[in-house]
Amino acid sequence: MRRAARGSKQRARRRVDVLLALGDAEPGGPADDEVRELLGVRDETRDWLVQGMKRRPRFIPELRAIAGDADDPAWAWAVDALGELGDRGSVEILMAHTAGQDTPFVLLDALRKLKDPIAALVFEPNLTHPEPRTRVFALWGLAALGHATPIAGLAALLDDPDVRTPSSYEPGESRRAAQALCDVLGWPFEWAPEAVDATRERVRARFSAEYLAACAEALARGYFDLPGPDDPA
Repeated sequence: MRRAARGSKQRARRRVDVLLALGDAEPGGPADDEVRELLGVRDETRDWLVQGMKRRPRFIPELRAIAGDADDPAWAWAVDALGELGDRGSVEILMAHTAGQDTPFVLLDALRKLKDPIAALVFEPNLTHPEPRTRVFALWGLAALGHATPIAGLAALLDDPDVRTPSSYEPGESRRAAQALCDVLGWPFEWAPEAVDATRERVRARFSAEYLAACAEALARGYFDLPGPDDPA
């Protein structure tokens, strides 16, 4: 298999896919040994290999090791994989690489998937990040932790559509905000334009305008929860 993969990026990736599949059938066997051997070779197929580990928990130790070294070329892929795997044991490793608004986006995304309360320390400063997408993920992360007021921030972003002109395109955050709300509140979601209107209707049915206004005001003042009654849902 090694000889057949030489000289072709496509064949090399196919070899990786085959080895991972063989390892699925026999975890800890010869195929997994060869996969771990390949991890030690920093070539153009290594990123592909690390991406292939994102649904295979048996490689969490290797992914943690890569995620601990920000200079590793596959670092971002390892961080993403740990988030996809829901590896709460990697939170300390990931938090060590956070730096306020300079935190790489892939870290924010992984941490919001892991839902560890300590991640609020990095979500909070990113609520005022200059990039809209980052602000959405900061709100999403806080809402996923069970905080109430970020829901209002996400609901407001349902009215942030894409802007198209004959000569330009500026992506809005309405669909991403809908995705975040559906994830946090357990609603169905598909990445389609109609998802925004459907989510907006669900928000209106679940939360009163007065409640959302109170949440928005509290969020603007830096509070993530309302004093008094719990979330009406």
